[in-house]
Amino acid sequence: MPSRRQVLAASGVAFTTGSLGSCLSKVGLAKTGELQLKAISLEWQYGNQTYIDQPLWIGFDHGDGRIFGRYDPAFVGGSVRSPDDIVVSEDRHHKLSARFTVKYLLGVCGKNFDSSEEGTGCLNTWTSRTDFNRVQLDDRAEVRVTGERFDVIDVYENAYTIRSTDVHTFDFAKFHEDDGISTDGL
Repeated sequence: MPSRRQVLAASGVAFTTGSLGSCLSKVGLAKTGELQLKAISLEWQYGNQTYIDQPLWIGFDHGDGRIFGRYDPAFVGGSVRSPDDIVVSEDRHHKLSARFTVKYLLGVCGKNFDSSEEGTGCLNTWTSRTDFNRVQLDDRAEVRVTGERFDVIDVYENAYTIRSTDVHTFDFAKFHEDDGISTDGL
């Protein structure tokens, strides 16, 4: 059992980290913007060739409040609870990882993503499954860019209004039937 001192020390670290989170963008260590894309990318080998494609690709046009995109329920399972609630379970991740290299992609747009500092820019890059699950399409997010990866620092939930959705399902296995893909084991 941890001592009182250990509990207090751990709590102090958590409070310090949490209180610094929203300030990191003000000192240039993080960037804040609107989430405009969530995607799951799968990579696999078949017939001495490497394939990469997305069984889930869903975007958000903040200008008209429209969520749009597509996904295959056989591959992403119950990950799409609604167009603005996309969360990949650990079980689904393990099933996909058993057959593919799985990557999670977020796209974030904002003023501090533009290198000219005159307009709005966007950056689409990889993140962990945990951070992918943490932020949704109607959120603003504070992210730290490390190499080719986003680390989500803070999330401002329900920051935008969704006016319409145009999200449909498709058959990822049928689309890649000549590339060695099937729904076996999913």
